[in-house]
Amino acid sequence: MGPVFLRSSFFKSYKPRTYKKGDVIIFQAEAPRYAHVVKEGIVKAYNLTLNGDEKPVAFYKEGDFFPAAWIFSKLASSTFFYEAFSKKVDVYCLEREKFISFLKSDPEYIYYVLERCISDELSQMMHINALQQSRASDKIIYILHFLAISTGSVPSKQDLRLNIRLTHQDLANLTGLTRETTAVELNKLKKSGLISYGPGKPYCIHLNKLSVLANDRYLQELTIPNGLSKFH
Repeated sequence: MGPVFLRSSFFKSYKPRTYKKGDVIIFQAEAPRYAHVVKEGIVKAYNLTLNGDEKPVAFYKEGDFFPAAWIFSKLASSTFFYEAFSKKVDVYCLEREKFISFLKSDPEYIYYVLERCISDELSQMMHINALQQSRASDKIIYILHFLAISTGSVPSKQDLRLNIRLTHQDLANLTGLTRETTAVELNKLKKSGLISYGPGKPYCIHLNKLSVLANDRYLQELTIPNGLSKFH
């Protein structure tokens, strides 16, 4: 049902816009007209290299808003592309001043924003840590771990599950690997029992087997709370 504050009278006064997977909501370098808040679905933020290669930087779920730098008048335009990533995405398009006024008046949403800022900082550090790994298999497992923390759930004490659907190309873009290498390494990880996935099934990381991969104590000692987002 999404975060409670999305059912407030403020949001009920707006009709969300619907986008299908692949629709660009905001273009890079565009001066946005509205503050955007995700009502339902997943939005991907990414950059394009000069060669046209896609480099995802973040995923936004229910209750998240973007582009934050423009909303808070830090930049005059968007630094990334924002694209509908799930099959269907509903987004509230709000006047910036009205949205900021609502933020200031709603303690629950302010707390949510603070919690998300902390989660974003953790996610960014985990993403950087994943990219710094030298082995392809390490890059992939660390990226899956980062995505599970930022957008996933904890179905059991020994498992982390991603709540977004990713192709081999999506993971290749996130890690800087080729699609072919990504597919090979994912199959190896699956056979080793570190991860599981299949047609129509999300990626799941089995934490009890993760220690056989980790070269340091980072993943082995990281404690995951039950319920990655208290607002869902």
